[in-house]
Amino acid sequence: MYDIEWRLKDLCYSPSIPDFEAYHIEKIIDNIIPCAIITPLDCFWEGSKLLGPDYPIYVPGLQHKLVWTQLHPQEVLEEVRKLRFQFPFSTMEAYMKRAGITSAYMKKPCLDPTDAHCPDTAPNKKTGNVPDVAAELSHGCYGFAAAYMQWPEQLIVGGATRNSTSALRSAKALQTVVQLMGEREMYEYWADHYKVHHVGWTQEKAAAVLDSWQRKFASEVRKMTTSESVSPSYSFYPFSTSTLNDILGKFSELSLKNILLGYMFMLVYVAVTLIQWRDPVRSQTGVGIAGVLLLSISVAAGLGFCALLGIPFNASSTQIVPFLALGLGVQDMFLLTHTYVEQAGDVPREERTGLVLKKSGLSVLLASLCNVVAFLAAALLPIPALRVFCLQAAILLLFNLGSILLVFPAMISLDLRRRSAARADLLCCLTPESPMPKRNKKIGDRSRGRSGKTDKTNWKDTTRQPLDPEDTGDQSQVTCCLSLSLTKWAKNYYAPFIMRPSVKVTSMLALIAVILASVWGATKVKDGLDLTDIVPENTDEHEFLYRQEKYFGFYSMYAVTQGDFEYPTNQKLLYEYHDQFVRIPNIIKNDNGGLTKFWLSLFRDWLLDLQAAYDKDVENGCITQEYWFKNASDEGILAYKLMVQTGHVDNPIDKSLITTDTKNGHRLVDKEGIINPKAFYNYLSAWATNDALAYGASQGNLKPQPKRWTHSAGDVELKIPKSSPLIYTQLPFYLSGLSDTENIKALIMSVRDLCLKFEAKGLSNFPSGIPFLFWEQYLYLRTSLLLALACALAAVFVAVMVLLLNFWAAVLVTLALATLVLQLLGTMALLGVKLSAVPAVLLVLAIGRGVHFTVHLCLAFVTSIGCRRRRACLALESVLAPVVHGALAAALAASMLATSEFGFVARLFLRLLLALVLLGLVDGLLFFPIVLAILGPNAEVRPLEHPERLSTPSPKSSPIHPRKSSSSSGGSDKGGRGGKSAPRPSAPSLTTITEEPPSWHSSAPSVQSSMQSIVVQPEVVVETTTYNGSDSASGRSTPTSKTPHPGAITTKVTATANIKVEVVTPSDRKSRRSYHYYDRRRDRDDDRERDRDRDRDRERDRDRHRDRDRDRDRERDRSRERDRRDRFRDERDHRASPRENGRDSGHESDSSRH
Repeated sequence: MYDIEWRLKDLCYSPSIPDFEAYHIEKIIDNIIPCAIITPLDCFWEGSKLLGPDYPIYVPGLQHKLVWTQLHPQEVLEEVRKLRFQFPFSTMEAYMKRAGITSAYMKKPCLDPTDAHCPDTAPNKKTGNVPDVAAELSHGCYGFAAAYMQWPEQLIVGGATRNSTSALRSAKALQTVVQLMGEREMYEYWADHYKVHHVGWTQEKAAAVLDSWQRKFASEVRKMTTSESVSPSYSFYPFSTSTLNDILGKFSELSLKNILLGYMFMLVYVAVTLIQWRDPVRSQTGVGIAGVLLLSISVAAGLGFCALLGIPFNASSTQIVPFLALGLGVQDMFLLTHTYVEQAGDVPREERTGLVLKKSGLSVLLASLCNVVAFLAAALLPIPALRVFCLQAAILLLFNLGSILLVFPAMISLDLRRRSAARADLLCCLTPESPMPKRNKKIGDRSRGRSGKTDKTNWKDTTRQPLDPEDTGDQSQVTCCLSLSLTKWAKNYYAPFIMRPSVKVTSMLALIAVILASVWGATKVKDGLDLTDIVPENTDEHEFLYRQEKYFGFYSMYAVTQGDFEYPTNQKLLYEYHDQFVRIPNIIKNDNGGLTKFWLSLFRDWLLDLQAAYDKDVENGCITQEYWFKNASDEGILAYKLMVQTGHVDNPIDKSLITTDTKNGHRLVDKEGIINPKAFYNYLSAWATNDALAYGASQGNLKPQPKRWTHSAGDVELKIPKSSPLIYTQLPFYLSGLSDTENIKALIMSVRDLCLKFEAKGLSNFPSGIPFLFWEQYLYLRTSLLLALACALAAVFVAVMVLLLNFWAAVLVTLALATLVLQLLGTMALLGVKLSAVPAVLLVLAIGRGVHFTVHLCLAFVTSIGCRRRRACLALESVLAPVVHGALAAALAASMLATSEFGFVARLFLRLLLALVLLGLVDGLLFFPIVLAILGPNAEVRPLEHPERLSTPSPKSSPIHPRKSSSSSGGSDKGGRGGKSAPRPSAPSLTTITEEPPSWHSSAPSVQSSMQSIVVQPEVVVETTTYNGSDSASGRSTPTSKTPHPGAITTKVTATANIKVEVVTPSDRKSRRSYHYYDRRRDRDDDRERDRDRDRDRERDRDRHRDRDRDRDRERDRSRERDRRDRFRDERDHRASPRENGRDSGHESDSSRH
């Protein structure tokens, strides 16, 4: 790639080596140091075969070329020492000692002792016995640098079974990890190399090289494992982050094939649904196809606008949003076309489009706004996937709303022109024959009933074909076309059936049972989303993730420290922070039950080793306060240079710090294990460069990176550059036993609590790693989801409340949507779907979809006239057809997801979307109408006289037509009656009989329909005939009873009455406005009179109550007065003497006698 051959050694992570300032030596060592490969083979000699090098390394003076299969590092170092090269052997020796590089693989057992290259130093070479693999793998393996390359057993062995002593007996899986550099590390590593100077080396090109190599690696492993040389009893599954990113990227791309198939099926469905084979003029296939194409363009424009706004695309936005927008838009389109086809024929053509919007525009606007505000409310939550989905859905629905309310009515108007011209649907060049209107039998029956008898032989039927075919029997044709439609079925069968008392009771009990079952199921839904769900099945990546999750559950994490934290003065707090992680149960410990060392502890150990070498040189007299001698060790000289550092930029060197007291003098590390704070960053520069292996193995990722300073024993310069203060460090940990979401959640919570504890102590820190990146959302997912659903439901409630001005209707709609969400959550438990960001998106989507199942029905119910039962039936009749067609269209669009190669799409998206459509239909067309029939809100218009219709409006008086009269031949205006004209009959007035159409909508054009009138206009024709003689008159009329004289002139008068019956539909707007004005004035007068009557009744009731209270008070006073007198009389009688009593009795007797 880029005309460069890239090998594993060029891309892998390998242990760092110190700088020796000798290019040829560094080149040899760099070629020998292999890639860091984590593998169970490191427990055996065969692990050396993975380390190479690609070509044996030749070292001048050595007899054998260097390869890891025959390399004993300590013996090679001794041989090179004998050659007396100018080389800092002590530095190299100290480096190998700290790294634990001793015999490498020479003393490890061979899996195949019969291998010719198996060294004689292998413990089973001479015996030829196969080693106990389980025993060797117990407690993990070690690489060639045993101090830093320690591979825990949980990392390399999976599905282990143990005996009673916890010893490993068998395993089901083994894992090998090849560590590659990151794209930034690779860019910086090769930035100054001549190898990439001609390619314009950038970080993007480094990333491209890494991705290409990983794809090639996976391909080569597949070729090797499918060859016949590999035993079929073993399975090998390669995996790389590059292939996983490719899969996730493909999953997040728009599937044009699925979208095109879905939209084509939608076109076919709409065309078949709206076509009318028997009447091609009234067919609506063209309008439906144009509407689907319009929605397709709107969806494409909305997605482009989202990209323009910088909203990213993810799995939910590419797999759900296009089909969601199409399904919701088609449902609105079906509602408009349904209203369009149900219009009466008496509506003028130029007003029909406006009438369609008048009847259904509010429903479309209300449903769309409820969806938009629900998605915008849910977008406020801090879940990235949920926020992206909600923003994109809201934008696409706004685009659909604009096209449906602004552009689609124009298409309806164009279709009206076609129908007015009697052109066939789709094939506008054809003009099919219009059906002849049938004779109205009802009018004929009524005519026969009034006349008493009918002359069948002389009856004549005259028809008139109007210019506009829409006016020819329109209503009867609609009835005929809808006789087998969903509307007719809902009116005649379904609505009466579900309004039966027994069906109501059964449905309400079923609804209660469903709610209780949904609540129980919601408590059983588990959190989580496995990576295997989003990777196509029957692939190596899917199999690897499945077995890695099943057998290993191994992850790495980092404890990150950052911010304004003074590391030199707070070393104890940092050690305490690291030690507290030993209490996390899922963190892997070392053989002693403790944690592996991190960068600060490795830094301290290096300084302690230097201090020990310095103390030894001081005791031997090799180092004094002013200088060192040639026999001083390299480590002692380095320690001397470090000890004279003051940490001050203006005075960096102070030799007075050097003391010969090795116990109480100045130390690099004090007795408590704290590094000298003043020169901390000077020491850090020296450690990062001169102990590069430990620095790289610590995985500290110190930011900013320490400055480079290479120690040389012959260099007398004492100044060491001071590194910049640290603002970012990492503490690495390994995790195991994380096989399910619950365990990972427990780990995240315990680590978060630990981080918060030290945050309060002043250490700014946070955890990082795959578990925290992918699973931390589940800690707050349920709370965030509940908040999102509450915001969406509140937004729907406010929208319905504002647009309908009906509190109870808004409450019922909100409760119905909440019930639908609860049912979908219970369905997730039934289908075994775990709760994650994607199902959370679908739960919010349920509110948007449920609006179409409930709001249209509720609006039709509120605007109908009659009792609750009648209004529920009328609402079902008006919205059942568009709701069912819209739901089927949405299900058809969602079914296209079944063709996706991702099983995750079919298992999750498809099943939940179909369940949502099914639950919405059941709730919206069964449970919700029954709830409205029982607890529904009051109607907007309540008739005063009739319970199920508005009062018949008073007709206006008909105009008087002038009467035509005939004069007698040869006669004059003055007769033989003294010149007085004969009395003429008054001109007959027009008789208007007005009928009211059964309209369900209060805002429907009832006034226009009610002005369809029958006008009866009599015409009288007088014929005069003169006869000579006494001929008797004959004719249809009876002659006068006067007997003529002989020879006189006889006049015969015949009166013919022609009755003209016309169906008149006033179309002038002035008359309708006048009618509306008088109608409103009459209603206003009636309301005013009703208010006056009510006020009089209230006043009369108040007077009656006031009189009753006054009478009650008077009666109470009289009763009290009587009681008082009775008590006084009794007391007086009791106190009186017998004589007084007798006298009083006598007086009373006298008075009584008198």
